[in-house]
Amino acid sequence: MHLRMSPATFRLILLVSCAHALVHVFELSLPSVEQMIGGEFGVGKDRTGLLGTVWRIPFGLGAVLAGWLVDRYGSKPLLLIYLAGCVTAAAIAGMAGSLNAVFLAMLTMGCFASIYHPAGLALISHHTTAENRGAALGWHGILGSAGIASAPFLAGIIFSYDVTWRQYYLLLTLPAVLLIVLLAVRLRETERPPQSRTRVAVRAAGDDDSGDWQMYLILISTGVLAG
Repeated sequence: MHLRMSPATFRLILLVSCAHALVHVFELSLPSVEQMIGGEFGVGKDRTGLLGTVWRIPFGLGAVLAGWLVDRYGSKPLLLIYLAGCVTAAAIAGMAGSLNAVFLAMLTMGCFASIYHPAGLALISHHTTAENRGAALGWHGILGSAGIASAPFLAGIIFSYDVTWRQYYLLLTLPAVLLIVLLAVRLRETERPPQSRTRVAVRAAGDDDSGDWQMYLILISTGVLAG
């Protein structure tokens, strides 16, 4: 699938796709430990369920602001900010001394996690061409789905040992820190490829953007209904 892209670009796509997998691991970390949090702080599902709400509302709505920031400042710094923010939030959760601190950690994590999809997809678009973008997005989707599927499985393995939910969150910081280092190096070495002739020709022709907006609205509507 990756034969049409350079090895350097393919390695970058894999790293970004790992960041995609990790955002879903962070997303599904809370359901894996929710009962443990409730047991420690002596609260029921009516309180711990709000933790999920506090996580997911900024995760969804924050993507709008994140998209604007990506357009203004670029996908590279925003992708690193997403990872650093989630590391910080996971550390806050791991050292939380009260339920309010856990709420703060979940809110923080949801805000920073909202950056990933606008930043990651923009970066893939900028570093691929029309000829290899489909393959790149395919790898991106595969690893994202792998993150969703493996998150509860990995949590089950980790909790089969004598690990607390706090230690679990601290463990999640390790792959994120590793990705920060690898991505920082790779992003500095990788140049954006030239645009394909087809895209340049379309821009030169001054094609009407109304069709693009119609397709975009159809795509958004499909995503909403699927959700």
